Amino acid sequence: MAKKTPEQLTREFEGRKAKGLAKGGAAFWPNILANAVLKLTVAREEITAETLIALIEREGETLDVSVKSGAAEAVARLKQAVAKGA
Repeated sequence: MAKKTPEQLTREFEGRKAKGLAKGGAAFWPNILANAVLKLTVAREEITAETLIALIEREGETLDVSVKSGAAEAVARLKQAVAKGA
């Protein structure tokens, strides 16, 4: 087996680290969805799939990898649920 260069090892480590963070963040999707519902309830806005998706996508534009991946997972699951219901 060929020896890997330090650059290759660094790239592989960063890739594994990013993948792990994304997987961990995806576990947050129920919390992100629940928080979105609570925010809409407090604002006395109508809770629909469209408003939830819009709110979650806005909040998913953060620098935190966990929040981004959790928001993406929540949006994907909401869209999937809407597609199944139609």
